[in-house]
Amino acid sequence: MKVPYFDLSRSHQKFVHQAQEAFDHILKSGAYVLGPALQELEAEFAAYIGTKYALGVGSGTDALTFALRALDIKEGDEVIVPSFTFTATALAVIHAGATLVFADVEENTFNLDPESVVQALSRKTRAMIPVHLFGQCANMTALTAIAKQKKLKIVEDACQAHGALWDKVMAGAFGNAGCFSFYPTKNLGGIGDGGMVTTSDENLLKRVIQYRNLGKGIDDPFVHDEIGWTSRLDSLQAAFLSIKLKFLDELNRERRAVAEMYHKKLAETPLGLPREVGGAYHVYHLYVIRVPDGKRNALKEYLAAQGIPTMIHYAIPVHAQPIMKKHKTRRVKLPVTEKLREEVLTLPLFPGMTEPEVDAVANAIQRFFGK
Repeated sequence: MKVPYFDLSRSHQKFVHQAQEAFDHILKSGAYVLGPALQELEAEFAAYIGTKYALGVGSGTDALTFALRALDIKEGDEVIVPSFTFTATALAVIHAGATLVFADVEENTFNLDPESVVQALSRKTRAMIPVHLFGQCANMTALTAIAKQKKLKIVEDACQAHGALWDKVMAGAFGNAGCFSFYPTKNLGGIGDGGMVTTSDENLLKRVIQYRNLGKGIDDPFVHDEIGWTSRLDSLQAAFLSIKLKFLDELNRERRAVAEMYHKKLAETPLGLPREVGGAYHVYHLYVIRVPDGKRNALKEYLAAQGIPTMIHYAIPVHAQPIMKKHKTRRVKLPVTEKLREEVLTLPLFPGMTEPEVDAVANAIQRFFGK
């Protein structure tokens, strides 16, 4: 049985007619950029996350970059980030002109390790970017305590964690800013690129408003007093996301149900399975397993031969990416990161995935291990 790695069409069938009606309305209105549809989404998303404000931008990478710049993170400052993440997290620090400091992650969550953060601190440290990786929040209790003690800014990378919770608080509501991506495969994905900054800081909001729109003045659009970008979430994306937001909790429950099936069906294998830690509500953006004994690549090839595609998140940690040779960085010891890069494998998981499809994946894995 062939199993798709991801199938957007299944979840989108829930609201395809609503989306078409919204698109028709926008096409007739002519309000394609920074219009009412975006304002509506921003208000709804802020209310969902639990912040005063939300601001739509062109991508998750832009959201991170703008948040750092709005917090006056600049050349000479150090920003602590996990190396075990998508490269965009680190690129935002480079775009802001600051120095990357790579820290390690926890074995049980793959998220930023508070102890490693402490080791990475220096007199130049100004901020950290906890990444809520694969759909589970980082330990924000410990990380916010460190930030408060050391007077650090926190920019949350919640690009993989729409709807995830830590101690009943939404991802994106802990830091000075939360940053989201609306890339199509995200838990709240659009039909193109897009991103969002969440914050309760009015000054940060005003600066991001200018960054996304060519640095134009808020009171006079013909005055440019910031160096800005063209990074605006368009009305069609906003309308689609506004509709999909109403289904986000339901779609996340579907992801959790698929994850639970995997948990049960793979329990007797030697794999390391993702688990929800105490205090967290995991939304399973990805279902990432650990394959021991150097068998990850062999398992990946075996599953591919069975018609089951998989991916590796991430075979090359950010500190080992070629681009980092061109930029000043610093890092502490990364033993967990180095171990994970050799073991992790991402299995198919998406809303609407059926139990027979999960069975096909699980049965193939069991055959590989001789179960």
